[in-house]
Amino acid sequence: MIVATAGHVDHGKTSLIRGLTGVETDTLAEEIERGLSINLGYAYLSQASDHTLGFIDVPGHRRFINTMISGISGVDMGLLVVAADDGPMPQTLEHIDVLDILGVEALCVVINKVDRVDALRVSEVLQQVDALLQTRRWPEHVSFAVSSQSGQGLEALKKHLVTAAETHQRQRNTGGFRLSIDRSFNINGVGLVVTGTASAGEVKKGDLLELLPGGQSVRIRHLRANNCEVDRASAGQRVALALAGKVSQKQIERGDWLVTPNGPPLSQRLDVEVTLLGSAPYALKHMAPVKLYIGAKRRAARLAHIDRTEQPLKPGESCLAQLILDDPISGAWGEPILIQDHAETLVLGGGKVLDPEGPKFGKSRNDRLHWLRALQISDAKSSLTQLLHRDHTVDLSRFWRNRNYPQVPESLFPRDEVRIFEREGNIWAVTEKQWQSATQWLADYINRWHREQPQSLGVKMTSLNKALAGHFDLTLGLAAADALLRSGSLAFREGHISRQGFQPAKSQEALDHWQALKQQLQQGGVALPLLSDLLSLAQVPDQFAQQALRIGMGRGELHELNKHRYALPTQLLHYYQCLTLAHDQGEALSVAVLKSRFGTGRNLTVEILEHFDRLHLTRREGNVRVLLARANVQRALGLEA
Repeated sequence: MIVATAGHVDHGKTSLIRGLTGVETDTLAEEIERGLSINLGYAYLSQASDHTLGFIDVPGHRRFINTMISGISGVDMGLLVVAADDGPMPQTLEHIDVLDILGVEALCVVINKVDRVDALRVSEVLQQVDALLQTRRWPEHVSFAVSSQSGQGLEALKKHLVTAAETHQRQRNTGGFRLSIDRSFNINGVGLVVTGTASAGEVKKGDLLELLPGGQSVRIRHLRANNCEVDRASAGQRVALALAGKVSQKQIERGDWLVTPNGPPLSQRLDVEVTLLGSAPYALKHMAPVKLYIGAKRRAARLAHIDRTEQPLKPGESCLAQLILDDPISGAWGEPILIQDHAETLVLGGGKVLDPEGPKFGKSRNDRLHWLRALQISDAKSSLTQLLHRDHTVDLSRFWRNRNYPQVPESLFPRDEVRIFEREGNIWAVTEKQWQSATQWLADYINRWHREQPQSLGVKMTSLNKALAGHFDLTLGLAAADALLRSGSLAFREGHISRQGFQPAKSQEALDHWQALKQQLQQGGVALPLLSDLLSLAQVPDQFAQQALRIGMGRGELHELNKHRYALPTQLLHYYQCLTLAHDQGEALSVAVLKSRFGTGRNLTVEILEHFDRLHLTRREGNVRVLLARANVQRALGLEA
């Protein structure tokens, strides 16, 4: 269990930890000289069992509030230290705010320096602190009166902390490993070392991790947890990791993350739930500039209100919001955040990350609001259940990745209640009722299309996509269509979806127009006009063009070179014979040579040759064609009887 001190400067936090553990956490020369902590200090109290107590001694001076914030994030218990002679002071209140906002679940109050005052004063300070905590998350808390100088009360405090560590149940050791780096340095004979408090998952010696935001892959050479050499470390422990890989200390900034690969992606938009402190001096307008703290990282951001863009966020109020950053940052669902004013003089509020991949557009749509409100539910299965019951199509891969799980857990829901399917490499889920609704709608839509347009091959995919989007999530609609295609209920041909076995009706008018097109091509000899010119010459209306062309291609009497050019088999045979003649006379089958042989322009020559390639009559090698087996030509061109 990790315990972090909190409290006003010079109230005895460092001396208290020294009295409990025997460890001096002020290690910098400047700290020792001034008697003032300016960096995070660490100490450990090992027990006979495996329940090690780790202490983080955070600085209390106003100038070092940023360091204090990074030290508090992710701890299990706060140790609020108040000097009996001074009582609660400005940094006492500020540190209480930080502990509360960052969701530290347990709090122990220590009234220090009791050897300097009488019992009445100690009782008075206890009452003052109790009054401050009544409106916070710890109205029920344990208090101790101690003197870190004389040792009075230290044993009782130590016994309480040890008991708390033995009964503490940490839930964050599931999922991928996450550690926000608060220090990095080089050690002779060891190499690059980084430290931080592991906030999630486990790591082993030899594991490969990813350093974010740079994306470098590193391997764990050595591992220390709670000041001991270990083979494995987990969430809630102070960890030092010696890294091997193509990375130097210069590439690492305070607040960078070491994570299990394939975790939540980097993002410049974090959707969060945020609460403004009741003591905040002013309201926050939409898009207000703030300083964001997540892990040990500090970044400038803008706070965009999602569910209240018209009214400012007033002190004591909460809202859904999006933090917009200039540079991408690593975040995961549930990670605590804290915001200060842009000048970093005031703690304004905080909350937690709901979606580390916030959208740029549509962040305030009703379906998005429903999604975020479901993400406010801590239990993952309950959150998913709410999303599914609102007929959302849920990207399970993304949902669990953003909760820091590299894989989707299996057997979350009964098979007859929820349909799980894969699409584009991700695993998705919808209710079985919604799945059946989508497949039935598709079948009905295709049948109605055939009734209304019997001469059409079916529905073009672009048209079907538009129709689907008006009724279902497009991912669900396309997955349902894929399932019907695989089952044989639907068929796909020439870019159209149709009922299996459906044959478009051929109107006499369409047949007449095909005959007009064919006759025009025959009269033109070997000329291959653009389709627009061909339609004009044959006097075929645009609305009949595709039907007429499909009739010709369906009969094998027409070849499509591309969507702008068509040819009869006999016309293509002429150009093939020109090609073989050039080959037999020893000429290189280049575009320049064949352009002259064909008597065509460069573009048409290339179009003809590419069609021959598709028919496997030729093969391109560099800038020339290689002639393939000539015996295939009649069959390939559709000229066999």
